[in-house]
Amino acid sequence: MKKIIDYPLFTVIIPQKNRAEYLIHTLRTCMLQDYPNFEIIVSDDCSKDNSVEVVRELMEKDARIKLFAHEQHLGMRDNFEFALNQVRPGYVMALGGDDGLAPGCFWRMYDILSKTKRELLTWTPAGFTYPDHEGGKNTFYVKRKKNVGVKFIKSEAFLNRLSKTFFYQIDECPMLFMKAVASTMLIDKVKSRTKDNSFYYCATPDGFSSVVLAGEVNDYAFTNEPLSIVGSTIKSQGRNYKRTDKDSREAAQQFFKDNIKRKMHVELASQEYSPLATLMTADYLLTAKDLPGWPGKFEPISFEALIRASFKLIENGSFEEDVLIRELKILKEIAKQHNLLELFNQLVIKTKRKIITMEDVHGFVLTNSIRFEGTELGINNIFDAAIATNFVYNFYNKISIKEIFVFIKNTYKVIIRNKKYRRESLPKIN
Repeated sequence: MKKIIDYPLFTVIIPQKNRAEYLIHTLRTCMLQDYPNFEIIVSDDCSKDNSVEVVRELMEKDARIKLFAHEQHLGMRDNFEFALNQVRPGYVMALGGDDGLAPGCFWRMYDILSKTKRELLTWTPAGFTYPDHEGGKNTFYVKRKKNVGVKFIKSEAFLNRLSKTFFYQIDECPMLFMKAVASTMLIDKVKSRTKDNSFYYCATPDGFSSVVLAGEVNDYAFTNEPLSIVGSTIKSQGRNYKRTDKDSREAAQQFFKDNIKRKMHVELASQEYSPLATLMTADYLLTAKDLPGWPGKFEPISFEALIRASFKLIENGSFEEDVLIRELKILKEIAKQHNLLELFNQLVIKTKRKIITMEDVHGFVLTNSIRFEGTELGINNIFDAAIATNFVYNFYNKISIKEIFVFIKNTYKVIIRNKKYRRESLPKIN
């Protein structure tokens, strides 16, 4: 029988701020795990709500939870870096204060990593969007991806795909945040290449991890199994850029302020951080490429293609006008640096933003995911979604034309069986 020390340590870091109402459910998904060598590190960046109290209360129930409550503001990037520096040797992944883990996920990670002998594993997560207001509707979804076992993704192919599409938010992206786990040895390799011995060398701590980690290996493991659940709330950084309320604007501005000294790559005109996925992707690639000895390879970036892809993103996005003006100014400077100002001006005139005029659709929907309105199924938070994730994924994988036929046939048999019977007299008793 194996002892705890025979199993590698898995650590989940949760750098967070002001997510108390969601964090409690995130931690409950972690506490649900029964892998024998596992710990949770929460790094709280001066929360003004009762986040610290929530964590301390749960610590009394689960000794695997560790808390670092900061008294001075760090900012998102430095909070992630601090949390990562507390991790002991083994494997590590990161969650936000509104994300979650699927039951038994660390056993599955251990199984895949030990059998494939890989240092990096990524997967297709499920998702849960909390309602925007009291009494509002939520959305729980599991991507319609059949289980085809574990695949190996060639890192050069992945990086080349990003250098052509400028869109890192794809299933195969080994982003340490929410959807990948990496060995701490791999993390240390990246740190050894940066000037300040940091892992998160870009302004945003999520996407950069995928590019820089992929470049450190020849290939990495990938599965469609949803080992985690991505949460989204009105406090999520990505949603802040698309909202106009006071709190969201302040959160977005604070993020810009925290990263005022960390400019994008010089090839991106050394501009301030931009939330456009296209520019972030280019920044990740260019920044990683400059790291001494980084072995990642990808074809040269076309800045004309980058400008065009950015306008395509704007065309289909839903940024508020003040944010959009900021991004257009950034794009203009990049275009100017690469003698593409004429193209920029043409695209400004030509591009028409898509404005959706209808309300969001809730309830059961089949798109690229199986979507539900959670409260209809008793799913009210990320913990409830975690409990349901494995069932929904496995049920979807079981369904086929053959299974539907068996379902109809068996239903018919049950109906006939209940109609065809005979009656017998009761047995005599003395």
